[in-house]
Amino acid sequence: MHPSKSIIFFTVFTGTGYGILLCLSYLAFVTNINFDNNFKLFLMITSFVFICSGLLSSTLHLGHPERAWRSFSQWKSSWLSREGLAAVVTFLPLMIFYLFWYLDNIFYIYFLHSTSILCLTTIYCTGQMYATLKTIPAWNNKLVTPIYTINSICMGALTVYCFTRFYEFEINYLYHFTILSLSLCLFMKVIYWYIISKKIISTANSATGLGRNNNISLFEGPHTGKNFLTTEMINKIKKEKANFLRLCFVILTCILPIYMIVQEASLIIDSVILKLSFFLVLIFALIGMLIERYLFFIQAKHVVSLYYGEKKV
Repeated sequence: MHPSKSIIFFTVFTGTGYGILLCLSYLAFVTNINFDNNFKLFLMITSFVFICSGLLSSTLHLGHPERAWRSFSQWKSSWLSREGLAAVVTFLPLMIFYLFWYLDNIFYIYFLHSTSILCLTTIYCTGQMYATLKTIPAWNNKLVTPIYTINSICMGALTVYCFTRFYEFEINYLYHFTILSLSLCLFMKVIYWYIISKKIISTANSATGLGRNNNISLFEGPHTGKNFLTTEMINKIKKEKANFLRLCFVILTCILPIYMIVQEASLIIDSVILKLSFFLVLIFALIGMLIERYLFFIQAKHVVSLYYGEKKV
């Protein structure tokens, strides 16, 4: 599939913004989150900017962005429509939570958990939007939606953790939660890569109905120029390049943050350099997640590619 830059940005940054709220909701269950107001404001601005910038960028790949509002009417059958509705509805308890949390109003906790439920709903709809497409076997996988969810949680937890390093204070339970979510993200992604490498749904033989034992090959292309299908549905990447990018994701998003978090206690380092290091860790993690989303799209083969010479999908 064509890896749209706006959709890649949307899934990573909006997911991270939602992940910050999910992380705060978890922390609210196990500890006190009445932090310093400056830290609260920093988290609120970051999560809001990430969510809004991601949602706005998702409209850039549309041919007619002014008609995007019409997608809301198809909520009974479309996961895209459900995602849009859930994202919009989320803003109401989100803004109330921001206000109450900053003012130390005790009712903030209820709006935080309500917001988190809606965040999870939005992420679930986003994952299902891809997981229900049977024409793309790599996406039609039970792990796609859980991976979307854990990606958001681990990036949100890492963002909150890196911010605590900047403000130099500890949050109980955040250390283990961040490491666990990053480890789970890596484990689930490796399992997913293994499954799609073994899973073959359709071949040129099955698509033409000529049996399993025949060696079907494309005699001549269906047309000489490019069209919408070849541009949007058929994109290839060399296996060596894909493996290199996978390794970049694993190192930048999972291994490097885990290593820094675990080794932090044993580091003899100036506080300014430590703050800068964790800021860079967060930047690298976001870059790694952008790479992971890029691979998610460009490695997905549409069954129509069999018509253009692909052997199997």
